[in-house]
Amino acid sequence: MRWYIYILLALISFGCKRSIDASKNLKIGSTNLSRVEKRIVVLEGELEKSYEKIMTNRVDTLPIQTIHLLEANYKRAFQLGLKNELSPEYLDKLQQLYLQEKKYGLSLSWTDTLLKHYPFYIQKAALLLSAATTAEIYLKDQTRMRYYYERLLREHPKLKKEVVEMVEFRLKKS
Repeated sequence: MRWYIYILLALISFGCKRSIDASKNLKIGSTNLSRVEKRIVVLEGELEKSYEKIMTNRVDTLPIQTIHLLEANYKRAFQLGLKNELSPEYLDKLQQLYLQEKKYGLSLSWTDTLLKHYPFYIQKAALLLSAATTAEIYLKDQTRMRYYYERLLREHPKLKKEVVEMVEFRLKKS
C-alpha cells in the first residue's frame, strides 16, 4: 500500500513538472507560431479585462506579469513569422506597451524595427507621429524627433492640413 502512495506521489510530481515546463514553453519559448498566436489572443483578452477593471475603478494597476508575457510573445511571434501578416500589428502593439510602461527608448527601438521590416505598414503615419512625439517630449531627443517628423512629411504628402501645420511648427520650434 505504501508503494502505491509513493508511486502516485511520484507520478503527480512528475506530471506537474511536465505541465509547468509545457506552459513555460507555450508562454515564451514555443517554436510553433500558431501556439504563440493563440497565447497572444489569451493574454490580450486578459489585458483587455484588466483595462475594463481600471476604467471602472475595480483595480488600480495592470497585471505586470501579463504585460511582460505579452511583450515576450509579441517578440516571439515576430521572430517566428517575419512574413506573417499579423507581425506588423504585433510590433505596433509591442511598442505601445513599452510606451505605456514609460520605456520610451525600447518603444522607439521596436518602432524602428517595424518601420524597417514593414515599410508599407498601414498605420505608418500614426506610428511616425507617435514616435516623433515620444522623442520630443519624453526623451528630449531633437535629432530623433526631426527624423520622424521629416519622414512623416516626406512619406505621407496627403496628411491633413492641420497635421502638416503642427509638424512644421514643431520642426521650426526645435
